[in-house]
Amino acid sequence: MNLRTRVGLGAIVVGALAVSATGCAGAQQQPTIDPSASVTITVGDLPSTKAEAARKNFLDAVDQFEKANPNITVEPSETRWDNGSFSALVAGGTMPTVMGVPFTNTQQVIANGQVADLTDVVNQLGILDRLNPDTLKPAQADGKTYGIPTTVDTVALMYNRDLFKKAGLDPDKPPATWDEVRTAAKAITKATGNPGYLQITQEGQAGWIYTASVYSRGGTIENEAGDQVTIDNPASVEALQSLRDMFSTDKSMGSSVIMDLKTIMQEFAAGRAGMFVAPVASYEWLNNVYDMDLSVIGASHLPQGDTTGAGTPLLGTVQMTNPKSTPEQLLAAAKWVDFYYFGKFTSKDTATANAQALVKDGGIVGLPGLSPLSADAYKQYREWIADDINVDPSHFTNYVDSLTKIPLIPEPTTRAQEVYADLASTVQAVLSDPSAPIEPLVKDAASRIERIISQ
Repeated sequence: MNLRTRVGLGAIVVGALAVSATGCAGAQQQPTIDPSASVTITVGDLPSTKAEAARKNFLDAVDQFEKANPNITVEPSETRWDNGSFSALVAGGTMPTVMGVPFTNTQQVIANGQVADLTDVVNQLGILDRLNPDTLKPAQADGKTYGIPTTVDTVALMYNRDLFKKAGLDPDKPPATWDEVRTAAKAITKATGNPGYLQITQEGQAGWIYTASVYSRGGTIENEAGDQVTIDNPASVEALQSLRDMFSTDKSMGSSVIMDLKTIMQEFAAGRAGMFVAPVASYEWLNNVYDMDLSVIGASHLPQGDTTGAGTPLLGTVQMTNPKSTPEQLLAAAKWVDFYYFGKFTSKDTATANAQALVKDGGIVGLPGLSPLSADAYKQYREWIADDINVDPSHFTNYVDSLTKIPLIPEPTTRAQEVYADLASTVQAVLSDPSAPIEPLVKDAASRIERIISQ
């Protein structure tokens, strides 16, 4: 079923891409791809109806893409990555032609043969020449390219500037360390009665944010190769002890042991929570879904410890394709990715028109962060949209400054999503039983993760 609702055209104009019909790898002749063949593709990650502006922008882009490529029919789908259902999508033939896969799972789906080899297609389109080589690594294996990185991000400390003021804290000087987070959280709770800090403790996101807090203290969960468990370290214990101190001793995290991101954002948007850790992109959800006053939101870098090797996890998404796709579908999918995700970075007219349409529809323009493209391209893009940026850059100063100062550390490379989900029980155990020794909990987590990554 075509999920598209025609809601008017946004001004997004990108020229059609000319491609070669053949390619070579060594002396082997590659299959001929007819770029003018009529083809239908399904593109995943259509924003939900709750994110009205983002959904409209996506659908408008589909309309414009089809006009620029009359031989390609695009069927939008709300299908997005889910660790538990992806294999079933592939096996059942219902995986979209192209959809986003998180950095944590790209190597796994490549190894499993669940995505197509895009090497010839991306070479024909010249896409790789415009990407940051570091962001390509999660999409490549054995000299081949299996996807196109389209987002790259890291977590941030989101904080309520109004609650900071009510607690006598300077909203322009957010906490830089975990000790400072604890002090600020106590001050907010004392002054307002609201939790000064909330942390996700449910499902995979619990282990994900816990992993970030371990990284920030110089620890890791797995080694770089992903074949050895390293969670049994002082940083892992310290991260849990800090959380227990705020929850049980300071009483600055509310009373609920179970907390998901949706609930945290609801409480934060309502002015009932001072701080939480999440991707900086949560700013858009706070605007689009929870209608929060953007002037109240501040973002700083992930709080750090004082240990050598501390950093913050590098997050991202790679657009990957259905292994059952025809060569023509793969080419069309890559052209869609180039059009939708990168068009605004390569055309001033597209960038400004897209920004103006988003502002008109109540969307976010100019959210600071990392880019999968070159630094020069990203700088040029922000200059093009400067007049339409509706995010106060002064509220992101600490976050932006950190992007070149705090090391970016890849997420666990082996079964990260399963590891994250497993760690939720460890986080919950620390909060639900204040007397439980933490070191045995970490050792037990290490044993469980050993079993997970050895599968």
